[in-house]
Amino acid sequence: MNQSQYDNLIGKIYDAAVMPELWPVFLEQLSDTFKSRGTALHLVDFASLSSTCRSDETSFIQTVRTDPETVVSYERYYSKVNVWLENSKYLPEGELITSDRLLPVQEFVKTEWYNDWLKPQGYFHAMIGHILKQDTLAVRLSIFRSKQQPFSADETALFARLVPHLRRSCMIHKKFADVKSILTTDAELLNRLPVGLVLLDKSGQAVFVNRMAENLTRCADGFYFNAAGRCLAGTADETRALRLLLDNAIELGQGNAMSLRRNKSNRPLSAIVVSLQNQTLPFIGSVPAVALFLCDPDLPLDLDDSLLTQCYGLSPAEAKLATALLRGQTPSDYAETRGISNNTVKTQLKQVLIKTGTHRQSELIQLLTTGFGMLANPTQAALTQSSPLDL
Repeated sequence: MNQSQYDNLIGKIYDAAVMPELWPVFLEQLSDTFKSRGTALHLVDFASLSSTCRSDETSFIQTVRTDPETVVSYERYYSKVNVWLENSKYLPEGELITSDRLLPVQEFVKTEWYNDWLKPQGYFHAMIGHILKQDTLAVRLSIFRSKQQPFSADETALFARLVPHLRRSCMIHKKFADVKSILTTDAELLNRLPVGLVLLDKSGQAVFVNRMAENLTRCADGFYFNAAGRCLAGTADETRALRLLLDNAIELGQGNAMSLRRNKSNRPLSAIVVSLQNQTLPFIGSVPAVALFLCDPDLPLDLDDSLLTQCYGLSPAEAKLATALLRGQTPSDYAETRGISNNTVKTQLKQVLIKTGTHRQSELIQLLTTGFGMLANPTQAALTQSSPLDL
């Protein structure tokens, strides 16, 4: 292999670290380089002699040039009779070994491992390296060749040069996967907010829009985005006023609020602008400079009854009443809907107030909104009413 080919192979290693779908591409090129009949980057547990050779496209656990059914049979059974695996469990991280050093040939050819799994695929020799290792777990690279293709000293030396790069690439891959996991988790938390949230960068362009804000923008009534991701209101005057608030938050660190009038409702949206100066949110690709909260008074909240039962000891009937009040129903409307008397509802409400430590219905709603707002969702009926299909 000349220097240009070597550099190209190293490039493929690091490309795969940031674009996981390229791991099979790298392994195929590695197989070409070493004339491999099969190559696997797999996870091994030496405590149980089990192995994982297959994963999704986001993982570096990949196998190429090996029949999928053969891979399954290895995971289910043959890893446990793999004499190479047992004899290499003390191989340190970053080091490699060739299979002829793991077991004498005269013993190897008598094993179930060779006769029932390797031989049918034309495998005889292997070069093995532990890319990462922790306790009894190891990420292991195995390159298989035929009986007529033992590995030369030059090939072993080349493989040894590649192992440190592979190790770094796998570690980079893991870091990216961790960040992606955090991003997904934090985005889901923001999507649970019972209000719309838009994070904007210093240019006033949206870099994150939560689920509630997306629902509001689909209605295009009082608030939406232009093609560049900048905020628009229902009128030109309100758009200018909203952008002035955003600019002041970005440049001066000032927070403020305004109402955004709508055509389909007499009650406007509440727009609250909060500066995020010197506050980093690392799970967003572009650092946001301002947060815009959008509150829709026409979208009452819905709460799981069981949460109130667990937290305050409400009976199922009392919990249903409390969540109905949170959705905006009056006690009399609730009584009619449930087919019960107003006196029954009054008795239930009295118990709800006692158990929650509140004195009036308004205090109860405030308590539920403050205490459980993150876990509440807009009622399905309200979302249907504001659906863009109705426009």
